[in-house]
Amino acid sequence: MGIGHTRRFTEAWYWRHLLSVAAHRLRSRTVWPVLGNAGTVLVALTALLHHWSRPLPPGAWAVVQLACLVCQAVALIPVVRPGAAATPRDVTAVLDRHQTVTVATVCGTWVLGVPPGLALLRFFDVEAGSRRWAAVFLSGTALTLACIAGLITATAVSATVRRRCRASGAPGWEDPGDGADAGGSDGD
Repeated sequence: MGIGHTRRFTEAWYWRHLLSVAAHRLRSRTVWPVLGNAGTVLVALTALLHHWSRPLPPGAWAVVQLACLVCQAVALIPVVRPGAAATPRDVTAVLDRHQTVTVATVCGTWVLGVPPGLALLRFFDVEAGSRRWAAVFLSGTALTLACIAGLITATAVSATVRRRCRASGAPGWEDPGDGADAGGSDGD
């Protein structure tokens, strides 16, 4: 890194550009499900590490569960507020994106995290009733339940958003048979 590269860090234009790019990314509906699910994983990992060598206090699970649910609420932002000009296809795409990221988070955690973790606990001969097992159970359960709650809420909220947009007469919402409602049959 030469002097030319370090000089731009002191220039105001550089920081304005960097902040405008960051603001544009945060306004994008694609980033919120990723941020929310990443936060859920980080909360679960932090809980695991925090309670690994400490006994579990009485309200630990509730605090971890609440923090995971807050992160899932962040992931739901684009589903709840799809935008003023959202079409039925946009609402479906946002819901699908949220569900894809959330299912990948919970399944990826259980497939890629739990078997190696359990193997390490068994390898190091950790007692089944120890606080280490409790920490693994606490973080895994909180992450899983928060993701399931996020998926259920996203489906229910998406249906409510669809009804609200249809009732308001927004452009593109005139046809009630857009085929995106859950539980319907297309007659095949």
